[in-house]
Amino acid sequence: MNGRIDHLCGDLFFDENMDIFINRELESFTTAQHTHDFTEISFVGEGSGYHYIEDQVIPIKQGDLFLIPIGTSHVFRPSSPKQDKTLVIYNCIFRNELLDQWKSILQKDSFTYNIFYYPHECSERWLHFQDKHDTFSAMFQTMYSEYLKRNTGFDTVLVALLIQMLVMLKRFELKNEEEPASFSKLEEVVHFIKCNYTQNITVQDVADYFYLSASHFQRLFKKTTGLTFTQYLQNVRIQKCCELLKSTDIPIYQIANQVGYLDMKFFHALFRKKTGVTPRQYRQNFQEFEDKAISL
Repeated sequence: MNGRIDHLCGDLFFDENMDIFINRELESFTTAQHTHDFTEISFVGEGSGYHYIEDQVIPIKQGDLFLIPIGTSHVFRPSSPKQDKTLVIYNCIFRNELLDQWKSILQKDSFTYNIFYYPHECSERWLHFQDKHDTFSAMFQTMYSEYLKRNTGFDTVLVALLIQMLVMLKRFELKNEEEPASFSKLEEVVHFIKCNYTQNITVQDVADYFYLSASHFQRLFKKTTGLTFTQYLQNVRIQKCCELLKSTDIPIYQIANQVGYLDMKFFHALFRKKTGVTPRQYRQNFQEFEDKAISL
């Protein structure tokens, strides 16, 4: 055993004689964001709230699962400090020495493999899945029960269940990669964007709406459309701007606000990048074209 992981998990310390620790935590609204010197797999067992991870805030609900590598700053919090807003998280934390023994379990060069073994080289610093079919719920409950009761051989059962969990994480990744390139929900996504483009919508908002992880949604969207979500949203907004510039006399700043842009400097730069002219020039060019057409 390579030293004690001296970290408080809920009201318990990681047992220095064990490689795996399981707890069931009723999260507090006042818990501080923190980092770990071990790997953690967390599962939302009950309730809803938010996961503050690195510089992002992710809405969470029952069934959300996160794989959190060493050094990733995070905290789970309920949606409100009121006691009626509960958030229960199951945590499985384990020493990274175990991973050195299990490299053959995960496929090399996969994202799951890299997030375990080379987290600092990954563009995305964690994994996030939605357990729609309760694949992990039963595993976490069994692990927690084994950890509490500590019947004969419980540590072997914990290792076996953790290995099973790692394999299932890999299957989740493969299943996501095998989804058809056409992205069956694309029409719904496009409709959602066109109905909400005036709002401050983000990749996470859309991914949550369609029960996908943000990283998986972005991969599917780019693969299907050839554009990132941000590029597509900008195109929709600028197209609407063009329509309003041509068909109305609404001031340019109001048009920008209507389509979701409050920063006028950014809006003007983006509009010029997309169209090659400023909004004012675009409106003038269209009016000149209309005047010529009328004169003919």
